Amino acid sequence: MVNPDTEPRLLILGAGPTGLGAAYRLLEKGYRNWKIVERHPWIGGLSTSFRDDKGFTWDVGGHVVFSHYEDFDRFFADMTGGEIFTHDRKSFIRIAQRFVPYPFQNNIRYLPPDMLERCLLGLEEAAAHQGEPDRANFLAWNLSRLGEGITRLFIEPDNIKRWALPLDQLSAEWVGERVSPVDVERIKENIRLGRDDVSWGPNNRFQFPKRGGTGAIFEPMTQRIGDRLNLNREAIEIDPVKRQVRFSDGGVEAYDRLLSTIPIDRLVAMTKGAPGSVTEAASRLKHADGYIVGLGLEQPVPGDKCWIYCPEKPAPFFRATYFSNYSPHNAPDQKHYSFMCDISHSSHLPRNKETIVEETLCGLIETGLLQESDRDALVATYLIDEPYTYPIPTLDRDPILREVHPWLEAQGLHSRGRFGTWLYEIGNMDHCTVMGMQWAEAVLDGKPESVWEKRG
Repeated sequence: MVNPDTEPRLLILGAGPTGLGAAYRLLEKGYRNWKIVERHPWIGGLSTSFRDDKGFTWDVGGHVVFSHYEDFDRFFADMTGGEIFTHDRKSFIRIAQRFVPYPFQNNIRYLPPDMLERCLLGLEEAAAHQGEPDRANFLAWNLSRLGEGITRLFIEPDNIKRWALPLDQLSAEWVGERVSPVDVERIKENIRLGRDDVSWGPNNRFQFPKRGGTGAIFEPMTQRIGDRLNLNREAIEIDPVKRQVRFSDGGVEAYDRLLSTIPIDRLVAMTKGAPGSVTEAASRLKHADGYIVGLGLEQPVPGDKCWIYCPEKPAPFFRATYFSNYSPHNAPDQKHYSFMCDISHSSHLPRNKETIVEETLCGLIETGLLQESDRDALVATYLIDEPYTYPIPTLDRDPILREVHPWLEAQGLHSRGRFGTWLYEIGNMDHCTVMGMQWAEAVLDGKPESVWEKRG
């Protein structure tokens, strides 16, 4: 083993999936000269979980585990020890006081006749134009693929709630596997045969820890890392010339190689010597913040649904998750169940923190997911206020990143992860964990970072 005093000093900022993925690989390789620093008193980032005083477990949003990588599969198996549930996705869109199976466009037969006719007409008009979809922006892309009906009824209101920004300000280049393809003849056949069409998508089967929520995937790393993990320390300044990071507690850490999972706009702002053009470019990146509202009810869970998309205005949330269906241990016992609702907000779509729990409860009632009488069964509420939940793929995102990332790399600042890359398309839990592993392998062995390099 190389003497740790001569090994390069590796510093990791952020103990979310990316930082923990890097730590996991460094431990596997027996590397010793490194440290991971986290500003919160917990690890896991957006993949952490909290348990309230009523015995309910809450995630930071509706996560499900599916994977593109064998490395993540092995990590997941190691962390959970096989103590998991596997679910077939049962997700729906709540619209017009009915449940439409997901994906929406494949199952429009459930809509009222006037809505169904509107959607079919739009699909046929879009199909008649053929050719490549209009990629001017995400709204134009959907209108050219799906037509007015589906876009205006579901795609546009759903995505405005998710991104907290108008769709004509979003690029269409990020989509990939996240949006169902369109097959008009198949959709018509589904209507004719009365057939559900629900198997599309990478998450049509997913896994979830039996106990501890999503955070249980990463919590075992706390003990494994040991005293290399520093919690409650927030980086406030980086000097890439001296290769030092200054923290809010007054401490300073030196490094030879640095992995940052800090949101890239904040990373640039705290880096000494950043050119004005780079700082200005990074400041133009847009993101959504999130409120996650948990509601615990003293009732058996009503059915086996996983999550519901809620595009209609009465609901402030874009997604409601029957979280106790992921694991019964997310509730105190089988006499209780839990809803978990995701609400995005921004300067374009502001939300009132003081009233958001009541607004969420009213939204569940107005959309028919709860009844007014269910208020009597409500035994727990939980609010998570999480800045930086969605890195928004705006029209100018890619040009900004083409300016910012090369400058950071030239300073020896390796910015990775969901907000470190600012690339939603490689921002899932599996992407981020493997991105961290590959950074460690690149530093120690010179291996390529294939996930990061997909950014194009």
